[in-house]
Amino acid sequence: MSRPEQKQISQTEAELSIQKQWSEIRRGAVFTLLNGASLRVLSPGRWNRMPGPDFRNAKLEVNGKMLYGDIEVHGKTSDWISHGHGADPAYDNVILHVVRRDDTSPGNVAFLPESAVLVLPETGEGDDESETKPQAACAAYFAKMTASELEKFLCDAGADRLRLRADERLRVMISAGTTKAFLSAVAEQLGVPDNREVFRTLAERLREYQEDELTAHFEALVWGESGLLPDPAADKRLTGDGRALASAWWDEWWPLRKNGGEGLFFKRTCRPLNSPERRLAMLGAVGRTFLPDPCGQLAGILKCGSVDLILETIQERLSGGEAFWDAHTSFRSAELKHHAALFGRPRVESLFADVILPVLAAYAKLVHDDALETRVFELFRAMPPLQSNLVVRRMQSLCLPGRKNAVKTAAAQQGLIHLYKTHCEAQASDCGACRLYHSFASEQ
Repeated sequence: MSRPEQKQISQTEAELSIQKQWSEIRRGAVFTLLNGASLRVLSPGRWNRMPGPDFRNAKLEVNGKMLYGDIEVHGKTSDWISHGHGADPAYDNVILHVVRRDDTSPGNVAFLPESAVLVLPETGEGDDESETKPQAACAAYFAKMTASELEKFLCDAGADRLRLRADERLRVMISAGTTKAFLSAVAEQLGVPDNREVFRTLAERLREYQEDELTAHFEALVWGESGLLPDPAADKRLTGDGRALASAWWDEWWPLRKNGGEGLFFKRTCRPLNSPERRLAMLGAVGRTFLPDPCGQLAGILKCGSVDLILETIQERLSGGEAFWDAHTSFRSAELKHHAALFGRPRVESLFADVILPVLAAYAKLVHDDALETRVFELFRAMPPLQSNLVVRRMQSLCLPGRKNAVKTAAAQQGLIHLYKTHCEAQASDCGACRLYHSFASEQ
């Protein structure tokens, strides 16, 4: 291993150590900043494992003034410059720069951020065992609940989240129609986490087409408007099936084109099997399968019986189209050694819980179908847990320590996400300002 590689690994490990220490800072901990100001940590923020600042949505008090924003962690202050953060707008909301060593000098100070700097010692806050496993203030109240009481509380919170999401979809249905509302919801979900806004813009562009055009040419329109459809006449890297598929969709899209993907920029920070191209292929497959009248078709599928049978039916229908994307990650990629279906069971479960059920709850309200609305919530509460995500794991750790098996359904998972979005995120995880915590306390 070369010395530069050794240095890079060492630097990464050092930053991870500081990040871990900061994530375990006791709420209310007091420090003195590099400029002499007093810092009190009300919330260290949410540890961000994606590109961007290391901690999001922190809440600090500096010399009595409340600050809300992001926190960046480095081994030394000049790393801000070497990492190129000064020219990256993603770091514009950084309110605190946490470092192990300050190497500010007359030569680099002009290129450093104006945000406060904390030199965090290797010992001190966060080293005590009682502080390395932080808990939310509400954890004590959840601990008093029986398993059935906790399950009901979380499922009720999940149902509230479903109602709120249904209301959002209903507004789109009223303005754009049920079909375009459904497609917009699918696009937004497939854009998570890095390309949500890009997929949302793509969905808005697809709304410019008439519904009969969407039904007849949906996959070609998705690819053409995304800007990721290669020109088969100009792209020399296309071979075999990739060229044939691109040619077919290009010829179909070109006479109908409106925007052609101008101004859309897809981030590529995920694994190849989750590439933007495969996400677009998923969107195309959903449209191909359920247009026209996706809400009517899906409402009919809900009558199939159990949750398992419904999910199996949806998966079978989605898997009946173009096989190219089960074997490739882009138009130009080599064939995968081990094929991977676009729609595995976890993806179908996520689509069902995050998109189909909220959309059908909205549709039921729109057409005044009480039986359908009841069925939606019945299935929602019966769904097994989905693959866990960072928010769910964080909330379990903070709010339900020692009760790893307490979350047994997708509804309970959604309830944890709802509590996080409504209370923790809204208050930057400052338990002292949390309405839920205060409501618990008032009942004692």
